Amino acid sequence: MDRTRAGAEEPALIDPAAALTAVLRAWWEGCPGVRPTQKALARRAGVDQATMSRYLNPGRPTAAPPPVVEALHEALEAPDGELGEALLLARAAQEARRVPRARVPQAPGEAMSSGAPGAVVIGSPAAVAVPVAVPVWVPRILWFLFACGAFAAGLWLRPLIAPPGTGPGTGGADMVASRDEWPVVRLGDVLWEARTVQYLLRAKGHEVEVTGTVDHTTVTAITEFQKSLGLVRDGRVGPQTWPRLVVPLDGGDYGPAVEALQSLLTGAGHPTVVSGTFTAETEDVLRIYQAERGLPVTGRATDRDWLSLVSHQGPRLHG
Repeated sequence: MDRTRAGAEEPALIDPAAALTAVLRAWWEGCPGVRPTQKALARRAGVDQATMSRYLNPGRPTAAPPPVVEALHEALEAPDGELGEALLLARAAQEARRVPRARVPQAPGEAMSSGAPGAVVIGSPAAVAVPVAVPVWVPRILWFLFACGAFAAGLWLRPLIAPPGTGPGTGGADMVASRDEWPVVRLGDVLWEARTVQYLLRAKGHEVEVTGTVDHTTVTAITEFQKSLGLVRDGRVGPQTWPRLVVPLDGGDYGPAVEALQSLLTGAGHPTVVSGTFTAETEDVLRIYQAERGLPVTGRATDRDWLSLVSHQGPRLHG
């Protein structure tokens, strides 16, 4: 692949892993016909689904090896002319993990070369990326110093950022998990809390309009739901009611509960189309969320996933 360009512009190095992930994502999204799921692609390429999800996630680029690139090119019916470029990026990413690189200027008028392994160069003929030999002990010492600094900073910051009850000796095994708790949704609450409860009530067969406000009609439906299960009829959705209200979800499911899940994923920072159908895209987004939160990466919504999602939404508001 020729990436030379005449001119006196400042050369720019690009991350081959990020560039490769963008190419693979474009192949997947532009696949003619029915787009295969990441699970199907993982089976085709001989990797697990979580790994395939990382290969196709530009937000956290991970370079796919050349055999996987070739398998995806064939499975996704990508343009023939793009395979060579993708393989070059895959090999460059492999080399970049082995040898540190530096950019060294050339004499004016000389052609730019992208032949140095591990680097892809775009720019003027004034510079070229070449390998620089670094003693093995140098990165080890740098990583050791970095780890010591991070550890010291963590000890200094922990009292400032740790919530009550999560320090040593409090019995909390997981600081993040200890912050997850079911909110208490009551009359007058608005936005995501109200919408989630209303979606889930509709999934349970209650005729409730999704207005984004917990009104008297919603409270009546909550009370009826609690009565049907022998729960305390207080008209509030709290730690006793939430686990009975949420619904396990998997690929192919549809309905108001799926709308609640998609809305919560969006509120947690993972924009998802609220379609009411548990699509392959919904599964992929849920897997990414589960991986980031340290949850089992299953692509299915369980009680634990619902708890985590309602614990990582925006501010709670009361009308």
